Amino acid sequence: MVIGIFVFWAITIPDIKEHNFEFRELVVIGLETCILIFAFYAIFGFYNKMPVKVINSIGFGLHLLATIGLLYYMLAFKFDSLF
Repeated sequence: MVIGIFVFWAITIPDIKEHNFEFRELVVIGLETCILIFAFYAIFGFYNKMPVKVINSIGFGLHLLATIGLLYYMLAFKFDSLF
């Protein structure tokens, strides 16, 4: 999920000639970077550490809530396709 967000962000940002980063955009990018770093820590063997477990659980919960919210939004407004 994090890699997908970074790819989408990297594809859409170059289309904007002058991009000013908003605070909420920086917070989301920072949070996703943190989740990605701790996911790599978990993959490479630090999964027993408590901070890694906490950050991974928070990241999973946030992504699950975002996915459920987006699916609800699609169903509420009868979207048949993403584009």
